[in-house]
Amino acid sequence: MSREEIVKDLSDRHEGVHYCYTTCVNNGCWDASCILKCGIKDDKVVTIEADDSVNANDAREDIGDDAIKKGMIQLRACPMGHAWRQELYAEDRVLYPMKRVGAKGAGNGHFERISWDEAISTIISKMKGIQDKYGQASIFYCQYGAFERSDFPLAPWMDTGVACWGDHSTSGSAPGEKFHLGVDLVDVMFKGTSQSFPGFEAPDLLNSDLIILWGLDMLVGWFGTVPYYCKLAQEKGAKVIVVDPRYTVSAEVLADQWIPIRPGTDVAAELAIAYVLYTEDLYDHDFVNTYVEPEGFEKWRKYVVGEEDGEAKTPEWAEPLCGIPADTLRELARLYGNAKAVHLQCHYSVGKRNRGEYGTTAAMLLQAMTGNIARPGGCESGCSLTTVPHLTTPMLDWGRAAADFATPVVMNNNKLTETLYCRQKFDKGEMSEDEFRHRIGNPPGSILPNIRMMIMDNNYVNNQHDVNKRMEGFASTDFNWGWQWHMGQPSSEFLDIMLPAPIHQFETLDTYFFGQERYFLGPSGMRNYFVFCNKGVNPPGEVRAKEWVWTQIAKGLGIGEKYNPKLIDVDDYKDWDQAVLDRIYKPAYEEWAKDSDGYLASIGIKPRPWDEFLKCPVERVPIDEPFYPFKNLIELGYSPFMTPSNKVEFSSSFLENMDLTETRWRGHMDSYPKWNVSYDDNPVYDGYYHPDTKEYPLSLVTPVTPYRQHSANDQNYWLRGDCYRHAVWISPADAQARGIVDGDQCLIESKTGVVKAPAYVTEKIIPGTAAIHHGTWFKPGKDSDPRDPYGVDENGNCNMLLDDIHLPHAVGALLTAGLVQVSKIEGR
Repeated sequence: MSREEIVKDLSDRHEGVHYCYTTCVNNGCWDASCILKCGIKDDKVVTIEADDSVNANDAREDIGDDAIKKGMIQLRACPMGHAWRQELYAEDRVLYPMKRVGAKGAGNGHFERISWDEAISTIISKMKGIQDKYGQASIFYCQYGAFERSDFPLAPWMDTGVACWGDHSTSGSAPGEKFHLGVDLVDVMFKGTSQSFPGFEAPDLLNSDLIILWGLDMLVGWFGTVPYYCKLAQEKGAKVIVVDPRYTVSAEVLADQWIPIRPGTDVAAELAIAYVLYTEDLYDHDFVNTYVEPEGFEKWRKYVVGEEDGEAKTPEWAEPLCGIPADTLRELARLYGNAKAVHLQCHYSVGKRNRGEYGTTAAMLLQAMTGNIARPGGCESGCSLTTVPHLTTPMLDWGRAAADFATPVVMNNNKLTETLYCRQKFDKGEMSEDEFRHRIGNPPGSILPNIRMMIMDNNYVNNQHDVNKRMEGFASTDFNWGWQWHMGQPSSEFLDIMLPAPIHQFETLDTYFFGQERYFLGPSGMRNYFVFCNKGVNPPGEVRAKEWVWTQIAKGLGIGEKYNPKLIDVDDYKDWDQAVLDRIYKPAYEEWAKDSDGYLASIGIKPRPWDEFLKCPVERVPIDEPFYPFKNLIELGYSPFMTPSNKVEFSSSFLENMDLTETRWRGHMDSYPKWNVSYDDNPVYDGYYHPDTKEYPLSLVTPVTPYRQHSANDQNYWLRGDCYRHAVWISPADAQARGIVDGDQCLIESKTGVVKAPAYVTEKIIPGTAAIHHGTWFKPGKDSDPRDPYGVDENGNCNMLLDDIHLPHAVGALLTAGLVQVSKIEGR
């Protein structure tokens, strides 16, 4: 084709196209609010284009270094963001309400189509019956009960519901933050009772001269602005070191050095680094003298240098444990101690494993020793969520009544599976109340949960540790219902009524994950903009807005006026989204645009009229100085560390003085990070040195991939095949010992389950380690095994292989590591 013909063809494709802006935030890509410019034609999304809100109507970014430093950049979607439109038109999409005929569970029963009236009336009847029979804490909404909250929207007026403490994402770093830094994300993010913001903004990476990614594949596992600025920092001269069992994408693209480490041995390596910092006097005396509690600092020093137990934690001591040469550890420590600003990010794969909290805590203490925990170019080293926003967003007023009921916090966020399991044992008299409370992290004085109804609007059964145990728990409840996107989705097999789910970023004006309204503020990595995520297209079939469904249920329960008084009269679902726009979102914007206190004018925002705003609904302001951890308090001369001493406590006074087993944590933790803990003679359950390695000798890690948001997009054919190869990673040495060659079909076994997957034999993973990416659906085949009550998984679901054991250690972490054996399936 000639150039003119190509241009004409493209012009013809875009004729009649109008645009809508949204973001694709879903569970699995926190800290990213990418802006999607969606081309709409004939009520279908035909293109997803780049953000053009920096250079108006032009998706380019030639804006100069100064603008980049101030965060005035495009927010571009990742591969999943662009692939979402394929989910809209999936052939197996659920389009109608359906009810289960037969028993719950994979391979049991089948679905039949029903009317919306039957679906809603059945749900209302079952909710009333379960509430009357089982009382409070009997209905659990699986969207995201966390941070001492419940996302069950009707709970405040129903006198039932379940709230959880803890969180999935931050679970491996929360103890270090709380016990040693005095930082509680509940106080910071939700209660507003603390101003100790531990996060950093992406442009602050340009202030780092050394970036250490410890257990973090930043270019894959952290979407949005942070990886972009990490690449810019590396281009501008920052040195990057990756510490990881795998040669990751970040190691290949960013790293000046890759340091392989045995999974679960991070504390040993960190103690060796601390030894060098202590003995060679490489720590920041000014920061330590000002912000570190001295007695705890000295206690940890005595442990590290061997004065406490007679064993110095030297690099030579650590080498046989973690597999890192002593010289490498020593030179890493010296480079770290002499650097001006170090961004040491110790992430999920370190903390979200048995006793992994010690690894993330040790990283925080190293950052405190060197002063990098609260300076430009540094980081707290935990989950690093939460920074101070640079602008306000419109505040919605739904007109809801004050709550009649405070949802009780009854368990840890990661103990739902254990709760369902233990409740059955408790009811049969096979488990004491005390053991039940300890195993689920039940806070002292709280009621015991008796969950008899699960409400799901995601693939919740599939996406956490010990899926076999989880499936049996979900099958044991009286009645489950919820929304699903795909027929055959694993979680759908445990629903009694399945509703067709809208893909909310395109098809409705429903709230987003974790109750986020449609005025979506930029992520913690750069909170200098917001985007209004408008509805783009009408959903297919009989898919309806979730908020419309909740309102109909509320009306049937007699609480409609309390729950949604401004929209209770909108019975026709076809009018719903326009009514939400006109009655909720437009008034909120117009009130915000009045700028009654002059704040918007002071930061350079001139609000546009509503109709003009909708054409490109993005507001953005430049960042004068990027946020670094605790900047708001440090620069005022206040300590941000809300411990009893008001300083960083290397030995936590709370842990020294409190019996943690009689708190919501329900297990033990030593007052500072140790290699051998005081309360358990066994090595970590998922590590190289546990006795179970005789049967399951490979340490399994379960990293994320750029092609899945948890298990969303697992069926998206744009993100399968040549795009993404799902396999079990295994080293050439381990493969040779098992007679495995690349591509062989393998059986992967653990105590909790068996799965099948092809082998990827690669030198990108160290011997003794295996890796299976998180994010595939459970798909049982014909083979059976006693560990797999619903059949052996044919799709390589790593969560089948992970247990949920915490005690005697404190409960809380979402476990993502385990021990496995890999063998070749003969004849395959």
